[in-house]
Amino acid sequence: MSRTATVFKRAGRAVDEWLATKNGRTRSEYTRDISRYVKYCAERRVDPLKARPDTAAGWLESLESDYHLGSATRLRALRVVSGFYAYAIRWDYAKKNPFWDVTKPKPATQTALGMSMDESQCLLREAFWTSERLHALVVTLLLLGLRVSELLEADIEDIQSEGGQRVLRILPKGKDEKVSVPLPDTAFAALMGYIGERTTGPIFLTRTGRRLSRTGAYDTIVRLGARAGIKRLFPHLFRATTTGLLLMLGVKLERVQEVLRHKDPKTTIGYDRQLQRLRDSPVFVLEKALAEFEMAA
Repeated sequence: MSRTATVFKRAGRAVDEWLATKNGRTRSEYTRDISRYVKYCAERRVDPLKARPDTAAGWLESLESDYHLGSATRLRALRVVSGFYAYAIRWDYAKKNPFWDVTKPKPATQTALGMSMDESQCLLREAFWTSERLHALVVTLLLLGLRVSELLEADIEDIQSEGGQRVLRILPKGKDEKVSVPLPDTAFAALMGYIGERTTGPIFLTRTGRRLSRTGAYDTIVRLGARAGIKRLFPHLFRATTTGLLLMLGVKLERVQEVLRHKDPKTTIGYDRQLQRLRDSPVFVLEKALAEFEMAA
C-alpha cells in the first residue's frame, strides 16, 4: 500500500482502513489481491478511487497474462477488489465501482489436471539443481498436496514426530487449529537440507530473512516451470498434480480425498472423471483400427 499512499494518499488510506476490517488469512489474501490492483493502477498513474471500467478490465486481463491465473481465481480477485469499492463508496471515498460494467471471467467447466509423472520428475530435477530452498518447496508441495499458503505459514517447530512418524503441522484453509500431515522421508530430507542449523522461525525465508510470501513463491515457481519446459506452472498446479498422480497410481478416491482434504468428494471425483475421459476416449479405438487395417493391407 505504501506506493499508492505516496502517489494517491486518499486511496492508500481507504485501502488501509478496508483491510483493517479483515483478519487472519482473509486479510492476507485480500491484501495480495488489492496490492496487485493498486500496483497496476499506480503503474498507469490512475487513482484507484477514480478508476474507470477500462482500467478494471485491463487489470483482469493482466491477471491472466502476467500471473497466469485461472478464471476461477480471477473471478475471486474481482470479487475481492469489488468489495473494496463497496467499502469505498459507503464511506465516501469513491463514487462508482469500475467493475460494475466489466465482463466477469467465466469459471472453467472442466477440471484442470496437473503435471504428468515425467513432467513432475523433470521439475524436481530442475529444482534440485537450482537451489535447496526451491527443491524443498517443490518436493513438499508435490508429495503432500498442500496449498502453498499452508506450507509457507508453517514454522520449523511444526516439523514434529507423532507415534514414530514424522509429521508437519499445518493450518488448513478455513480452520482455527493446526492438523498433522505425514512427512515422507524425501520431503523431510529436503526441508532439513534447506533449513540447515536454524531451529526456530519460518521454514521458508526470503534472501533478507523474512517469511517467504505467496507472491514470492509464485514468481519463483513460474520461473522454474519456464526453465523446465512447463508452459503454465503455478503453485496450485502442484495440488492438482498430487491428486492426478495418486489416482493414476490406483489409490482409492476416498484416500485421495483424505490426503487433499477435499471437503466435497465431488472435487476429487471431478479429477478422476477427467482422467478417465482422457484415457478412455474413442480416438484410441480408431487409432487401433487404423493401425490394424494398415497391417492387413
